[in-house]
Amino acid sequence: MGSKQIWWAVIIIVTAIVSVPAVMLASQYMLSVERGSPMSYGIDGAHLSALAFNWQDVDSQQQTFPLDEPSYTYLFMGFLSCSEICPIRINQLRELESKIDNSAKLRNLPIKFMFITIDPDNDTPAVRQQVIDDQSERFFSAALTAQVLLALSQYLSENIQAHSPIQNHVGNLYLIDPQGSISRMYTSKQLSTDKMLADLQQIIKAS
Repeated sequence: MGSKQIWWAVIIIVTAIVSVPAVMLASQYMLSVERGSPMSYGIDGAHLSALAFNWQDVDSQQQTFPLDEPSYTYLFMGFLSCSEICPIRINQLRELESKIDNSAKLRNLPIKFMFITIDPDNDTPAVRQQVIDDQSERFFSAALTAQVLLALSQYLSENIQAHSPIQNHVGNLYLIDPQGSISRMYTSKQLSTDKMLADLQQIIKAS
């Protein structure tokens, strides 16, 4: 085999290898469309166990999660003096809420936004009330005991370090269904609220 033929053979093999993932992805998409369930934007969390924990609201009242009123809940953990991911997440949820309120199909459904502080000493009830709970009736904040906070952060892989002077955390966003199951996980810093809305509509329709 001449050198020219060898080069053509190499090109054909490389092209085939590169094309396989694209073909598989396209096949997965077509299969999902045929089944009436478009590919989701967020990561499917069906393999994870449902969440259940106690928390304290801004009035120092003990509450439970899942909520007493069955709701679809967007949950994220952070601290209010955070200058990186937390302000981005709050703004994303504000934008998402606006889209929900503009949707005739969604505006009257129980959809909540839950912020869990990882810095309860500084994120006092008054501060949480001002920054989170006063946003709207959909927004609420929670403080957890140190033991519950550490267990939840480890389960969600938030990488919170107990007793660390630096409040490190991942800042992922989770969509929880009324039974406490994780329907979607959003790990990107920048998110499309239009695609998140489509995820929500798909999940509600399938429930």
